[in-house]
Amino acid sequence: MLDLKKMLENLPEYKEKLKNKKFDLDEKYFLDLTSDIQNSKKELQELQSKLNKGSANIGALVQAKADNSEIEKAKAEMSALASDVKTREEYVRNKEAELKNYMMYMPNIYDDTTPIGKDDTENTVVAYYNEKPKFDFEPKEHYVLGEKLGILDFERGAKLAGARFTVMKAAASRLEMAVKNFLFETALENGFTPVSVPFMVTRNIAEGTGQLPKFEDDMFKTSNEGKELFLIPTAEVPVTNIFNNEILDESDLPINYCSLTPCFRVEAGSAGRDVKGMFRQHQFEKVEMVKFCAKDESWNEFARLTASARRVLDKLGLHYREVTLCTGDLGFGACHCHDFEVWLPGQNKYREISSCSNYLDFQARRANIRYRDKTTKKNEFVCTLNGSAMPIGRTMIAIIENYQQADGSIRIPDALKKWLPYEKINAEGELV
Repeated sequence: MLDLKKMLENLPEYKEKLKNKKFDLDEKYFLDLTSDIQNSKKELQELQSKLNKGSANIGALVQAKADNSEIEKAKAEMSALASDVKTREEYVRNKEAELKNYMMYMPNIYDDTTPIGKDDTENTVVAYYNEKPKFDFEPKEHYVLGEKLGILDFERGAKLAGARFTVMKAAASRLEMAVKNFLFETALENGFTPVSVPFMVTRNIAEGTGQLPKFEDDMFKTSNEGKELFLIPTAEVPVTNIFNNEILDESDLPINYCSLTPCFRVEAGSAGRDVKGMFRQHQFEKVEMVKFCAKDESWNEFARLTASARRVLDKLGLHYREVTLCTGDLGFGACHCHDFEVWLPGQNKYREISSCSNYLDFQARRANIRYRDKTTKKNEFVCTLNGSAMPIGRTMIAIIENYQQADGSIRIPDALKKWLPYEKINAEGELV
């Protein structure tokens, strides 16, 4: 959530930045609402002051043994005043809730280093890494290879759960387990502490990281005996909220967590995109990295986060590029984001495999996560960052397409041989 005080002090800047992130601020409504709350609070304070003085006056009348009718009259006036205070308090609460609800739909404003642009076509390439693979044959897409080898079964995945689900068999299932172990161990090598978290969260937890209320249609929801729970779209949601409504000590920062979880996404806004294969699934697994830090360390931590993501791709020997997202493609809660796009020779294009974001204090304000500044002794909102390292399915796609051979076999990357001690998946779909 945005800082209301800063927003009011710099409204033209905020309005422009919100517009560039596709949120049109209703300035009149916003200012009228905030002004109404300020005036109502002032009136409430005046009423409470009168109530306190009146109560003291009644005590003085009783002590002075004043006429009973005078005391009763004073009590009646105070009763009416107390009713006015209660009414005004309820009015303020309702208006504050209305303002909070409106601001819950406001995205984070972007950092000034973020390029202005309307969509992903205006993102900026930062750098290219590792050599692009060369083939003396026409490389195939992962789903063509997987089905031919008999290790990816999309038809039976659809039979079990509908479109955008996959059954992995034999060598593919073994490859999946190796990728999980590799990604998780690499996250530990990068200094992240592992945490295991619930795969379902309450509404207020999903609100804390910005998934709700705006993206409710993109989340799977379940309920039992009236208890509403949401299946997590990413480990970011429960891991960030581990410290929901808590105050940390600055000496404990930074805190670096990683978590391997399933992720569930309706993909409501992607109809017709990536229908074939397992690039965009309703269910997938991912290793997520989450950082908590003091406000003056967020950009140093962002550099460390992106370095951690690069290290994964480098160890796998994959060609990829680093991209700075423009304002029109930037995520709801992010103030700055770098995507890592791996080269997929079967598709003949770069596709996103990791996204690293700095949220500054946007999520912390929603989730009320603070730390005690060791110098000022004041409570400040932490800064949160997160990045994927990596989604298991997309990592498998990258391996299958980049390590394919002319006969349809797939070489096993050296980085995975600790967990999958074979040279390749041969043309019959067997590990040899």
